[in-house]
Amino acid sequence: MVDDAEVGGAEDSVELDGEEPAGSPIPLRTQAAQIELAATLLAHETLAERLSYLIDNESFCYLRRGELVFDPEVIAEKPRGLKQKRMYPPKIASWVEHRAGKKSLSRAMIYSYASGKTRNLRAPVALALADFWRIDARLLDPSVPASQLDDLLDDPEGLDDLDRRTYELMNKIGFTGVRPREVQSLGKDDVVQRMAFLEILQAIDRSRSSPPDAGQPPSS
Repeated sequence: MVDDAEVGGAEDSVELDGEEPAGSPIPLRTQAAQIELAATLLAHETLAERLSYLIDNESFCYLRRGELVFDPEVIAEKPRGLKQKRMYPPKIASWVEHRAGKKSLSRAMIYSYASGKTRNLRAPVALALADFWRIDARLLDPSVPASQLDDLLDDPEGLDDLDRRTYELMNKIGFTGVRPREVQSLGKDDVVQRMAFLEILQAIDRSRSSPPDAGQPPSS
């Protein structure tokens, strides 16, 4: 279990290393959590409200043994040594600058957006912020009617067992932009093709979750 001292470490900030971030430090979400977040953001009418919510509630990452942890199942289990860290707005702005270009989002600018003083995000900044928080970029554009974002609230319960497992693995691996209705179109009635794709996803999932066998000699 994670002790209280480690959970309390959420106020520590995260340092960014290197010139280019390989990916968002924010962990993946379960599909239920992704749908809930989309619904929550849509309930806020302004960009400032949505950014403020994301900064306050969705800007935490998790580390264990010095490595970022992305798997929501591992985080939910709270293994010993798991530490929660906060990404403060200046660090978020720095991450965005690595993605969208220097001076694309300064520390002052992110506070200006969150306070409502600046209302419209430039497209590269919106895309970078969406990548950071692992959300659909349309959620950062309040001018998009909620009726056009129904796909973000798709419930995978209507999928058959094969499609549901495929959908779960795609989200677990990191294909967070995939919708249930899109999974249903994969292979359509070709069960062999669908099974082959599922096996590929399972292999990727195993390779990500299983450490290499240190005692096994490298293949020739």
